[in-house]
Amino acid sequence: MVAGSGLRVHVLSSRNTYVPMSFDVFSVDTKQVVASGVGALEARGQVPPVFPVQPGTYKIVRAGEPFEANLDFAVATVTADTVTDYEIVVDPDTFAFRASGPVLGELPRGIELLGVRLSLNGGGNLMFNQMKNAVGTTSGTTAQFGVFGNFGLVIDRGVHFIDVGAEMRLDLIDPVTGSLTPTHDRFQASGLYSYKLNNPYIGPYVRASMKTRIFPGYVYLQSSQPTIAVDVVDKDGNILKTETLGNQANPDNLRYKVAKPFAPFQLQEELGGNLKAVDLDLVLLKLNVGTRIGFGFRQTITNELFVVQGDEGDNPVRLRQVDNYSTLGPLIGANATVTFARWLFGSAQFGLLAPVLNRSDSQSDGFGGRLLLDFSGAAGFKVPILTNLLFASADYTFRLERDAFLTSETQFEHALMARASVTLF
Repeated sequence: MVAGSGLRVHVLSSRNTYVPMSFDVFSVDTKQVVASGVGALEARGQVPPVFPVQPGTYKIVRAGEPFEANLDFAVATVTADTVTDYEIVVDPDTFAFRASGPVLGELPRGIELLGVRLSLNGGGNLMFNQMKNAVGTTSGTTAQFGVFGNFGLVIDRGVHFIDVGAEMRLDLIDPVTGSLTPTHDRFQASGLYSYKLNNPYIGPYVRASMKTRIFPGYVYLQSSQPTIAVDVVDKDGNILKTETLGNQANPDNLRYKVAKPFAPFQLQEELGGNLKAVDLDLVLLKLNVGTRIGFGFRQTITNELFVVQGDEGDNPVRLRQVDNYSTLGPLIGANATVTFARWLFGSAQFGLLAPVLNRSDSQSDGFGGRLLLDFSGAAGFKVPILTNLLFASADYTFRLERDAFLTSETQFEHALMARASVTLF
């Protein structure tokens, strides 16, 4: 090893924000992995590590991909007695490589004012496509519009640590035969204060968070009958009004508005203690688990939100109006990340609050049904088969929420993306 030589990798998205993408560094000479890392969130004070490598040429790929990867890779050159800063720009959603090269000029690190680190960025995109007198498809106009924003504030002074962050993303599509509808819609923010005890495993904290959606929400209905009746009812089941859908020949006549902008708007406050439960770093397995336990307070402003009562395929469909609510109770939570070898990795976040106030407003009678649950995670599997012939990968994300003050049903969404590439010659 030549003293002073090294490689430092900075991973940014095409939106000029830092992303925690996992990556491997191969030596071009030996075709072996010499380092692995995760993109640091530098705008919030994280520092990317310097990999102490020998002078030479190195190939950087997403974690788990082989040296032979011919897509999504970057090549960096390290010279003697020099730490090379290398920048990779990726797509914020797919982590597909967009650009790479040595760092030239300043990286976006926010500003530091009186010991407070601040970062703020935003942007958007617009796509417009029009077809007229089309053959083999439908004439019309398609438009896509998106806006995003990120804010960060970090104060780290002695035993005091404050971390405030906010993230907003709204992507809309206006198809040829329908009205404007969101494909991504989420606005969330949080603030954390923790007191650093002289102990690396436990410490008290106070946290506040909010989440909502920006765009109005709609439910698309379907039925084998010519029309669909919609009964709008109050929380006691009394019918407020009845409407008929499906009597016009357009998709918008089969949708019903169930949420206004910023509905529901949820606030949660917590105080308790953080506990680092597991921190393993073995040859093949890396596992980190952090837990928290405390007391939580939640308030939700529904803003005349309606939820489907029963099945969306019923006729008539019942839409129940939901009232604002507030509750409190003990809570537990956990965050975990796991990596096995270079090919299997996962992460998960878990939060559970047991309400003890206003339980009669819940749509569930049992103790388990009343629990307020938020569970989300992601997993990835990447493996080269016969190295030079086939490379396969799969990415899975999910989110499970249960809030019986809104609905007795469990809300669940998940996505699976599988890829395979074959090199014949």
